Amino acid sequence: MNIKYLFILIAVFSLQHLRLQAQNKDSLNRSKTQLRQTLKGTLIDKGTKLPLQGATVRLLTNTSVKPVSTDVQGIFRLSDVPLGRQILQISLTGYGQLTLSEILVTSGKEPVFNLEMEAQANNLNEVVVNANSGKKPLNQMALTSGRSFSPEETNRYAGAFFDPARMAQSFAGVVAGGDDNEIIVRGNSPKSLQWRLEGIEIINPNHFGSEGASGGAVSMINTTVLSTSDFYTGGLAAEYSNALSGVFDLKFRKGNTDKREYALNIGVLGAGATFEGPFKKGGNSSYLISYRYSSLSLLEKVGVKVSDEGVPKYQDLSFNLVFPTKAAGTFSLFGIGGLSKLHKDAEREYTKWEERMDGQDMRFGYNAGSAGLKHTYIASSKLYFNNIISVSGNRSTNHIDTLNNDYQPSLTDKNQYTNTALRYAGMLNYSINTSNVIRAGVNASFLSYNLYGLEYNTEIKALKELINQKGSTSSYDAFVQYKAELSSRLTLNTGMHVNYFNLSRSWTAEPRLGLNLELPADQQLSFGAGLYSRLEPLSYYFAKGNEPAVGQPATAQSNKLEPTKSAQAVLGYEKLFGGSLKFKTEVYYQHLYDVPVSSDPSVNFSLLNVSDNSAISSSAYRSLINKGTGKNYGIELSLEKSLSKGYYFIVTSSFFDSKFKALSKQEFNTAFNTRYVGNLLLGKEWKVGRNNLFGLNGKLIYAGGRRYTPVLVEESMRLDEEVIDQNKINTLTADPYMRVDFSASYRINGKKVSHLILMDIQNLLNKENTVGMHYNPSKRIIEAAKWSGIIPTLNYRIEF
Repeated sequence: MNIKYLFILIAVFSLQHLRLQAQNKDSLNRSKTQLRQTLKGTLIDKGTKLPLQGATVRLLTNTSVKPVSTDVQGIFRLSDVPLGRQILQISLTGYGQLTLSEILVTSGKEPVFNLEMEAQANNLNEVVVNANSGKKPLNQMALTSGRSFSPEETNRYAGAFFDPARMAQSFAGVVAGGDDNEIIVRGNSPKSLQWRLEGIEIINPNHFGSEGASGGAVSMINTTVLSTSDFYTGGLAAEYSNALSGVFDLKFRKGNTDKREYALNIGVLGAGATFEGPFKKGGNSSYLISYRYSSLSLLEKVGVKVSDEGVPKYQDLSFNLVFPTKAAGTFSLFGIGGLSKLHKDAEREYTKWEERMDGQDMRFGYNAGSAGLKHTYIASSKLYFNNIISVSGNRSTNHIDTLNNDYQPSLTDKNQYTNTALRYAGMLNYSINTSNVIRAGVNASFLSYNLYGLEYNTEIKALKELINQKGSTSSYDAFVQYKAELSSRLTLNTGMHVNYFNLSRSWTAEPRLGLNLELPADQQLSFGAGLYSRLEPLSYYFAKGNEPAVGQPATAQSNKLEPTKSAQAVLGYEKLFGGSLKFKTEVYYQHLYDVPVSSDPSVNFSLLNVSDNSAISSSAYRSLINKGTGKNYGIELSLEKSLSKGYYFIVTSSFFDSKFKALSKQEFNTAFNTRYVGNLLLGKEWKVGRNNLFGLNGKLIYAGGRRYTPVLVEESMRLDEEVIDQNKINTLTADPYMRVDFSASYRINGKKVSHLILMDIQNLLNKENTVGMHYNPSKRIIEAAKWSGIIPTLNYRIEF
């Protein structure tokens, strides 16, 4: 990306900001009365999903706003709410008091909340949901290593780029995987992370993602459609499957059922629009649709040269259509998808080629999407059901031609990986009473694949077929879990998860256990343990090993590989100080087993050491067997003051160790074993005039260097490709990773319209962090591989 054009964009939008500020100055700052908005929502029982009538809803930050009560449908509406940050409190006899803070009220959009209250068998402390001191997970079965996050946080945190994954880089136990949005959770490979939407697994929702990866350059998720969601780093309840490390459990919000609202956004990351409202005036059904298109691609279309290295082109769509019925329950149709590609043509002047890739025509693409139909039915005051059917798919393509001096192309690399999944998730929740809940369910995934890979092999000096497989398989899960309040302070969550993977015809039984003990003085202890498993990228189940002897057919590796498995335990302690400050620490241990590793003892290759399927093209790759192991252990500490009195901060640190063993039984560091990471995130808001807000945010990341392996120089030069020392895997350490992010925002509220101007800069100091020393075949030297430097973005959003 040509940086100068980004700064031109920033200058243009800055001028637009000044113009808007001038237009609104007289009408807003000189206004004799503060602008106001309507705040509304629906309140239900967390265990039964039934509406709660008669709850008192009041605004703590402004006592002049008259309290209201929820009606028979659990609906409430607060009128004449002042703009700015507000605190909402809801109370009802027999339920823990609910307090929501950090609520941002603007003039362009009505804040709408779908809230749940948890019945209390005993008189416990106040329950805090998304509040200054809490951020407890929404899932009542989760007891350890989880937290909720709001879409407003993804907009506010420096370097977040409206992206939940980049936002999570500031949390304890998480290390940035690089300058994209991949994250390393407790030393695990980024591919161990799972994405879920509305209660069912989805594909990797990121543009320019590679096969088998969980991240990418730009998120497909538009935060304008997100609701408060959960993020876990371990200790998962029994209902979660196919995950070894973290889980993003995303929720879409429901569109406004009273009026139509619109949001338009333009910035470096894309230009788009969000539409929401009722299908029929006076009805309860609603739509919520968001679409975005690459701004850099739009600039190229109007003749602005953005980059000499190809322009990233992408578009994405998110939607949530909700249809409540009187007798048959609530139906919703939801989905997310995106198209992305990057084309680069070599300059037709070979004397200017400095690197081998300068003389290559490249075509990269990643298309992915998931759509689902969800049905929630409340059978009684004790029992409700969820049923979800979804379809998802992704296609990752790569085509590289190398040109000679006459500019004639020669195929160097070509692959196309296509995966589709038809999934079903069914769950029932039965509340025996306020202290005992049983939840059970089944999941089924029907997987189809069409995997093809071809690459030029320097040793045989010809194209080599890496993989060529087409077919289908399936995976089935069942779970049951039980949550019990054993006393006024002790809560138990236990369960069993069972998985059957049809490709390897293997069964996995996974018991789970969680305990939570409330201590005096707003303290608590938590403990979680269990077994977990995850399918590796299917390309590893079929990729080919060594080149066969002359005249012999190429054979795919055995498809008997089982899922990778893990045993985990975590012990946590947290302390609340006042209403906005929380200290938390967790210690954990994770043993990984049945890990696919090379069947050749001389090759120390493990799938714990890679983040996608790129290793199938490596000369070190051989057929795999489930005989590897690994371990991750560490301690995490965090001190968090959520936004109150106009400022917030989060200080986190993690110290950990991440190892693996292949068939040789020699222990090595994983590539993700940076050993430590520290994060400092902070921000401050100021009220400008009566109705506007100005904010500054900053983030500092300091982590240990990535691990890498010594290069065998003579062998690399002979083969003209990197060859590493198999006896010294990840024995070298790159320089520590350091990055400073910064953002500034300004919210302008008119009578019925609001504006947001946000400048967000990743890597403000333009530090090009080193990944390690690697072989450059173009220059035939060993040189440092570096991540990118400064990435500035600027966005403007209008809501009305």
